[in-house]
Amino acid sequence: MASKLEYLLNRYADKTATPEEKEELMRLLQENSNDKTVQQVIDKMIAERPVAHEMSEKTAQAVLQAIFEADETPVVTMGTTPVRRMPYWRIAAAAIVLLMVTAGGLLWMNNNSKTQVAKVDKKNDVAPGGNKAVLTLADGSTIVLDNEKNGVVAQEGNAKVVKLKNGQLMYAKADRQSADANAPVVYNTLSTPKGGQYNIELPDGSKVWLNAASSITYPTTFNAKERKVQVTGEAYFEVAKLVTVKDGRRVPFTVDIVAAGNYSPPTGGARVGRHDLGQVQVLGTHFNINAYDDEEAVKTTLLEGSVKVTKDVASALLKPGEQVSLSQSSHLSHPIPVQTDAVMAWKNGVFHFENADIKTVMRQVSRWYDVEVVYKRSLDKDDPLFFEVTRNTNLSDVLRVLNLAGGARYSILDKKIIVQ
Repeated sequence: MASKLEYLLNRYADKTATPEEKEELMRLLQENSNDKTVQQVIDKMIAERPVAHEMSEKTAQAVLQAIFEADETPVVTMGTTPVRRMPYWRIAAAAIVLLMVTAGGLLWMNNNSKTQVAKVDKKNDVAPGGNKAVLTLADGSTIVLDNEKNGVVAQEGNAKVVKLKNGQLMYAKADRQSADANAPVVYNTLSTPKGGQYNIELPDGSKVWLNAASSITYPTTFNAKERKVQVTGEAYFEVAKLVTVKDGRRVPFTVDIVAAGNYSPPTGGARVGRHDLGQVQVLGTHFNINAYDDEEAVKTTLLEGSVKVTKDVASALLKPGEQVSLSQSSHLSHPIPVQTDAVMAWKNGVFHFENADIKTVMRQVSRWYDVEVVYKRSLDKDDPLFFEVTRNTNLSDVLRVLNLAGGARYSILDKKIIVQ
C-alpha cells in the first residue's frame, strides 16, 4: 500500500491524477486501517523537509479539504464522521505533505485562518527572478551580465573582471605584461534590478550575494590598510580574512550603507565613503544587511564572527545570532536574538515568513517578480502569515499558497498583484 500511496501523491503533485485517483488518495489518507503505512510514507516525505511548526486540528482539516476543493475537478467530500475518525496527527501531516507537493512550498497557518481558495489565473503568470545584474565600470560604461558570455568581460586597473560558468563575478590579478604599477585605484558597481540576484567574489576573496534591487560599490583592488565597500538594498557577506605582511594585523573591512535614493555609481576613481544609513565594521565574517528604502528599518544580522554597527555617535556590537536595527528616525536598537534561517531565506532560495503582515510579504514578492502590488481592501484586521515557499517557482504558485492562508485574496493582472 505504501507504493500505491506514494504513486498517488506523485500523480497528484504532477497534476495528472484522475478524479478517481484523487478520491482513492483521500480515502487512503482517512482509513484507520492504514495508520502504520500512511505514517511511514508521510514521515518519509516530511523527513526530506523538516517541519518546525504545528497546525491546529481545525486548521489542518480545513486545509486538507481546501486543497482538494481547489482542484478543477470535484473530488470526494470530507464528511464530519470520517474526519473525526481520522487521527489528528494524520490530518495535519497529510495537509502539510499535500501543500508541499502541490504548491511547491510549506504553509503554516494560524487557528483563525480561513481556507476558501481563489484560483490564480495563469494567463498572467510571472516567472521567478534569476541571475541578473549590471556592472558599471570606472568610466561609467555598463555591462549587462546576464547577456554576457562567460570569461573576461573587462579589465579595470590591474584586475581582470571574469564571469564564471555558475554566473558568479570575480576579480583576478591582471597578467604581468598588462599590469601597470602606477594605475590608480578605480571603483566598480554591481547592481541587480527587481527580479534579479547576483553573487560576486571581491578582489580580496570576500564573497557577496546581492538580493533583488540592490548594489555594491568596491575598488577593483584593495590596499593594505583598509577594505571599504558601499551597499544599497540587501546583501549577504562572507568576508575573507586578510592580514598585513609586515605585522600580521587584520586588514579592516567596512561596509557603508547608503539609501538607494541618494546613491549614484562613482566614476573616475571616486572614493566610497558615504554612509547615510550607518556603517558596519567587520570583526568577523558572515553577516547580512537589509537596507531597502521601503522597509521600516535597516537591519544587520550576524551569523558568524563579530561586527560593530555604527550610526553617528551610537554603536552596537553583535554576537552570532543577533540583529540590530536602525529606524527611520536614526535610532539604533540594542542587539536582539533572531532566527537567522528566516533572515537568510532569500539567499537560500526561499520565501520564509513567520508572523509577517501582508505588506511585508508583498514587498519581498514584488521585488523578486518585478511586479506592482495594488491593495483593494483594508489590511488592518488580517491575521499574520506563516509560510515558506521556494523562490524558484512561478508567481501563481506563490499566490496559491497565500490564498490558502486565508484573509486576503490574491490575483495577477498585467504584471500587478491584486490584493482584495
